Amino acid sequence: MKIISYESDAGPNDLHFSKIYFSQLNLIVGDSGSGKTRLLNTIFNSGVMVVQRGKLFLGSWDITLEHQNQLYRWVIQTGGEKEDEKVQSEKIVKLKENGKEEVLVLRTPNTFIFAGKELPRLGPKESSITLLQEEDLIKPLYLGFLSIMRRSFFGPDLELAAALESVPQKFLKKIQKSKNKDDLFSFGLSLNARLYMLSQYFKDTYDRICKEFINVFPFVSNYDVLNAEDFGLHLPGIVPVFAVKERHMGETWIPLDQLSSGMKKVLLILTDIFTMPENGGVYLLDEYENSLGINAINFFPSILFESGTKSQFIITSHHPYIIGNIPVKSWIVLHRKGKEVLVKQGAEIEERYSKSKQKAFVQLINDPFYTEGIE
Repeated sequence: MKIISYESDAGPNDLHFSKIYFSQLNLIVGDSGSGKTRLLNTIFNSGVMVVQRGKLFLGSWDITLEHQNQLYRWVIQTGGEKEDEKVQSEKIVKLKENGKEEVLVLRTPNTFIFAGKELPRLGPKESSITLLQEEDLIKPLYLGFLSIMRRSFFGPDLELAAALESVPQKFLKKIQKSKNKDDLFSFGLSLNARLYMLSQYFKDTYDRICKEFINVFPFVSNYDVLNAEDFGLHLPGIVPVFAVKERHMGETWIPLDQLSSGMKKVLLILTDIFTMPENGGVYLLDEYENSLGINAINFFPSILFESGTKSQFIITSHHPYIIGNIPVKSWIVLHRKGKEVLVKQGAEIEERYSKSKQKAFVQLINDPFYTEGIE
C-alpha cells in the first residue's frame, strides 16, 4: 500500500491537516508543536478504524491510496460522543486510468449503497471497509490498511518490543506451511520471536539484518538466537532470546533486553524494514533519533535508500544529519496556525534552496515558514 494524498480534521478541538501529497520517502519537519507526531497519529488511526472492529475516532479523513496497482479514494466522517463514535458519511471510489470514478460505497446515516445496490442498514460503529472486508471489491483496501505499521519510542514501547515471548504454536505451524514472510509482519510478534522465526525460515533476511546491525555497531563480534533456558529462565514453550557477544567482553552472551536502548532501536527498525510486506506497506516512524549516539543516527538515511523495499516511509525528525541527508524534494514542512496545519511540499522549496550555497538544513531553520511554525 502507498498513501498518495491525505487530509484529516480531528474535530473542533483538534488539528486540521490540509492536503498532503506523499511519495515513497517522506520526511516530516516543523517546529516543536507544529503537529508532526499528531499527523502520524491521525494516519495510524485511519488504519485502526479499518482493522479493529468497533473502533472509530472522531473527525474526517480524505485519503487517496494505491494498493496492488489500483488507486482508491476513501472519504469518511464520524460524529457523536467520544467512545460512542458513529459513521456519519462515507464514500469509497475506485479511480480508473481514464480519470473516471467507480463508486464502490456511498453511505449516509440512512442509506448504505455498495456496488450500486442498497444494503440493509449495517452497524454505524464500523467503517464500510471493516464491514465488507471479505468482498472482492473491498478486500484489497482492507489488506492495504493492514500493512500500516507505526513505531514510536515514547514510554514503554521499546521495552515491550524487546520483551520475551513464547512463539505461538499456531503461528509456528502456519509459517512452516506457508513459508510466507508477510505472515511474520501481520502477526505482530516481539523482536526476539521475529528474529527467531527469521533465523529458522528466512535465513537470508536474518543475515541481512544482522549484517546491517554489525555495520552500525562493529564492536559486536557474534550474534545468535538462544533459548531463555540459556539465561536461567525456565519458561514453557519456545522462548527465544536474541543475544550478542562484544569484543573485549569475553565469551559472555548479552541478551537483547540488556543491550543499550540505541542498539535495541536500531535492531528493531532494521527488522521492521526488512519484514515489511513484499508488496509494500506504510512505515510510520516518529523521531527515532532521541537519545541515540551519532553512529546509531547515521545508519538510517542510507538503509532507506539501500533496502530495496517497496514500502513507503513517513518519518519525523529534527536532527540535522537526517534532514541534511534526505533530499529536499522528500520533505514535508508543517506550519501551524491555530488548529490549521498548513503544508509546504519539498518540491515547492527545492528550487529555491538549490540556488544557495548554504546547506539545506541551515536554509530550513532560517525559513520563516519553519521558524514561525506556530502562530
